[in-house]
Amino acid sequence: MFKWRTASLIYEDSTYGAGITPELVYILQGYNTRVTDSLALPIDATESYLDTLLYHLKENSTRVFIVHMLPDLAARVFHRASVANMMSDGYVWIATAGIGSAVDSLGPDRFHDMQGVVTFRPYVPATDRVMNFTVRFKERFLLENSGIRDVPNPSVPLLWAYDTAWSLAAAINKYSVSSSTPGTGRTLLGAVLNTTFDGLAGRFRLVNGQLQLSTYEVVNIIGKSARTVGFWTPESGIFKNLKATNEKGIKQILWPGDLAIAPSGWSMSSTGRPLRIAVPSRLGFNQLVEVSYSLRTNTSFVTGYCIDVFDALVKNLPYPVAYQYVPSTIYSSYEELLSLVFEKKADVMVGDTTISMSRMNKVAFTMPFTDTGLSMIVVLKKDSSGSMWIFLQPLTSTLWITSLAFFFLTGFVVWAIEHRINPEFHGTPWQQFGIIFYFAFSTLVFSHKEKLESNLSRFVVIVWVFVVLILTSSYTASLTSMLTVQRLQPTVTSVQDLLRNGDRVGYQNGSIVKYWLEEMGFHKKDLLGYVEVEEYAEALQRGSGNGGVSAIVDEVPYLKIFLSKYCEGYTMVGPTYKLGGFGFVSPFHKSM
Repeated sequence: MFKWRTASLIYEDSTYGAGITPELVYILQGYNTRVTDSLALPIDATESYLDTLLYHLKENSTRVFIVHMLPDLAARVFHRASVANMMSDGYVWIATAGIGSAVDSLGPDRFHDMQGVVTFRPYVPATDRVMNFTVRFKERFLLENSGIRDVPNPSVPLLWAYDTAWSLAAAINKYSVSSSTPGTGRTLLGAVLNTTFDGLAGRFRLVNGQLQLSTYEVVNIIGKSARTVGFWTPESGIFKNLKATNEKGIKQILWPGDLAIAPSGWSMSSTGRPLRIAVPSRLGFNQLVEVSYSLRTNTSFVTGYCIDVFDALVKNLPYPVAYQYVPSTIYSSYEELLSLVFEKKADVMVGDTTISMSRMNKVAFTMPFTDTGLSMIVVLKKDSSGSMWIFLQPLTSTLWITSLAFFFLTGFVVWAIEHRINPEFHGTPWQQFGIIFYFAFSTLVFSHKEKLESNLSRFVVIVWVFVVLILTSSYTASLTSMLTVQRLQPTVTSVQDLLRNGDRVGYQNGSIVKYWLEEMGFHKKDLLGYVEVEEYAEALQRGSGNGGVSAIVDEVPYLKIFLSKYCEGYTMVGPTYKLGGFGFVSPFHKSM
């Protein structure tokens, strides 16, 4: 509701305290809220222990705390938090129903330490029966405890205890349970489980041995009481008025420090220092990260795509964050920078840092902010469209020879049928040979002028003309394509081609791509590392046989930068292998 994105969880180190912790963390993640600290407190924690823990939390930036423990330990935690000035402006304390259920029975001192806390308690309607019970309870309490002046109202657990005793009596009466009957305990248990009635705390009904609660109050501790600011049900969520569940939201809350405006949930740590952002210094691919230095002012400047993304991310946070870029030396590897974050010598690492499983075991990554995957770039074959013999390329040699053979065969078959009955096919041997040659090739443009007398020769010509039509159409389309569209033929099409040919492969120095290539089966002697874009182009032009490489394998963002500079003569080929992409790095937050 308040868009807080981080919270610290403080819980009792017991079965009760740890019971909801895993699911609570999981549910908060579903709302894009991260639990930065998850701290378990011993039930018998000393004041010194509590002070140490609270000052640890105070040094962090998160100001939203979720407290899940029984009331006695919670009262001690809130008292020490008040001493540490953590119940003041900017802090948010949310307590679970185990604390809220007992809030009515708290003494004045405990109320003073919990000003501004938001908690929950089962909703109990203020019926005449409840009011009458409250009066009788206080009278009885004063009678038995004459030295106490301020008698608290009966808490919800006390009302539950009263209803439980009533259910036991009702079960004995209804089912006539006798102590002398064998198996009395089992009979009595079954009777209580089947008992249903309207008690002081609402409808008394047990399901699987647990009391079923349908409505909770959201209460805000102000002054000497707890003020109801909303309600919650599983069906409707949080709403202001019990009689209008469609009116979503919550009433005005007074937060610690008597603030009416909801705190941001985040603050600079008590140390007051900005976040230290480690940035890798690199020689190539400065479009991603570039560190430059001014000798005159002895200062450094950090620019690049990764820096722009991080600056935009911080700018859109709902709270201000001070940070300072700390560039590394050019001799520092990415693993060394990750170790700085792991050892908390740096708060965040920003740059072209690839997400991998081995790295995720040491540090935490954000979601990737670039294209993910691994691919390769190769040189394109030179286009042969400028050759004077291009008109021969649409058909293969075999097809050319077969076509010529059928031209002569068709002319000979037609001459053999027609020359005995058709005067146009008469003459000297050389004239008849010319007729055979001319007639066959004139069918290409359907310009043969000889009149055919035999139906058989006409049938042969019709079939041949149909074949010629298909042949010329295909030839024309292929030749047109070759003359108008440049053919881009890569020299290599897959990693398997490189392995099969024993070619050399280039990669980026210092990247995890080298280990990936070795796992694919490449020998170390066939892997050459490069730093800058220009070195990629030079190595590809030389080729594997001349001291260069046949392909450059790298992550997609780097390859796109290369292609943006060398857009002609190279192409990205092969499948894109899954890789994590670039992410920002932060340390893990471990439980105490």
